[in-house]
Amino acid sequence: MGLGTYTESFEKRRLSGMMERRGSETANSVVVICLASLPFLGIGIFLTLIGLKIVPSAAKNIQAPYWVITVCGLMFGAGGPFLWSLAWKQFQARRRQALAQKNHRNEPALADYPWDPRGYDPHRWISIAKKFAALGFAALFLAPFNWWAWLVPGPWPLKIVVSLFDLLFVLLFISDVMAAGRAFKFGESRIEFARFPLRLSAPISIRWLTPSGIDRAVNGTFTLRCIKEWCESTGTGQDRSTCIVHEEQWSGNWSLSQPENLPSGKILPLEFSPPAEAPITCLSAERPVFWEFEVKLGLPGLDFRETYLVPVY
Repeated sequence: MGLGTYTESFEKRRLSGMMERRGSETANSVVVICLASLPFLGIGIFLTLIGLKIVPSAAKNIQAPYWVITVCGLMFGAGGPFLWSLAWKQFQARRRQALAQKNHRNEPALADYPWDPRGYDPHRWISIAKKFAALGFAALFLAPFNWWAWLVPGPWPLKIVVSLFDLLFVLLFISDVMAAGRAFKFGESRIEFARFPLRLSAPISIRWLTPSGIDRAVNGTFTLRCIKEWCESTGTGQDRSTCIVHEEQWSGNWSLSQPENLPSGKILPLEFSPPAEAPITCLSAERPVFWEFEVKLGLPGLDFRETYLVPVY
């Protein structure tokens, strides 16, 4: 295997792009999250029923087409199931942790996350489904604003802002279609652990099993990194927004020094040497720490890109 030089980075930096939430904990309890979902669900159902003309409303009070009201109701009501999914995820994580602490007292890693001690499979199709669900929500969100900007019509500043968001939606759509294309082309992929869990007291060895559809890579990188995750809020009042932050603490990188044949099922062993003082995995914390292994390969047509969680304890 023609791996090139190995490089390390000890500089903390924020990662960009679409961030996948890895932790299961939130600052609120399951009951609080479920209660918070009720206003979203109630208002969403009420607006949807008005838009569908099931709940009568005085026509003079309606300033928008009924389909716009229906879309607003669906968009607002979607907040309920979304919060339920967060509550269910947290409930499952806490129940699993309690059972794991009872059954695996000598191995905290299994209490922290439902690891398969043999390896990790990122379940590519689940990720694709989430991407297109987010795309559908974005379409609902933009529909009323596009009506306001182009059909009313709205002022030019509004049209400019909506156009920018429409452009972002198109870019997101292209990105999701490409991700689906990669899923069809490469299918599932997997890494295997040399031992479980992996320890910072020794070099970290990972075996990557090449999926189908790669055959020959023109270039590529194999990166192991440690990441801290938290939610960050900006703004105040109605302008307050929250986003997920991923900050890289350390990374080690191998690169292909020349084009390489990578037939399906080939096992590629890689070894990394992180510092002993690096943070260890803790996915069940309110501010999670996790390690991920990232593979990027340049190929004819669609490139291969995938990330895998790694149990470094």
